[in-house]
Amino acid sequence: MGFGPVRFTFSEALSMVEQGILPEDSTIELIDGVLVYRDRFDLRGSEIVEGTKHDYVVSMLGELDEGIKSERRHLRTQSALICSESHAPIPDGMLLRGSRSDYRDRLPQAADALCVIEVADSSYERDAGEKLHAYARAGIERYIIANLRTRTAEVYTHPNPGAGAYLETQIIPENQQVALRVGDDEYFSFLLIKVLP
Repeated sequence: MGFGPVRFTFSEALSMVEQGILPEDSTIELIDGVLVYRDRFDLRGSEIVEGTKHDYVVSMLGELDEGIKSERRHLRTQSALICSESHAPIPDGMLLRGSRSDYRDRLPQAADALCVIEVADSSYERDAGEKLHAYARAGIERYIIANLRTRTAEVYTHPNPGAGAYLETQIIPENQQVALRVGDDEYFSFLLIKVLP
């Protein structure tokens, strides 16, 4: 059998939920075959506290859906995104092709995502590390990290799936506009400070 972490597929994780091994409402996501707790905490100096800032930003992102949604697209928060059989993260926000009703009986796949957003404070290292690499491998065209530590947005574009990396990165300060990809050549912009605590 050997030693080391046990790797799971999405099908196996879903089966564990169906069997009651994992609670349906658990705060676990599948990252590169490993079941990990979702980190939604804030940093206060060297202390980690309940994620009120994180929750606030996710709520504010959700309110952007009113200006975004149409029969061709919508914004979804904190829902699973199937990137591969071993990677099904739960991003804080994602812009999906189609309407909500298009996903009545299926989870969104990487090809459905126009843009993925993670809100990072204590989770920054994971969001800028293994999640970034996995989103690039899945071909997510635009990945945005709302970095609460620096009050900036990191915008990653032009994924190189083979390398698991993005070819371009742009840092947006809080007093500038962030552009969410809402179509193949369409963007929805908002002032970053409007969603920050």
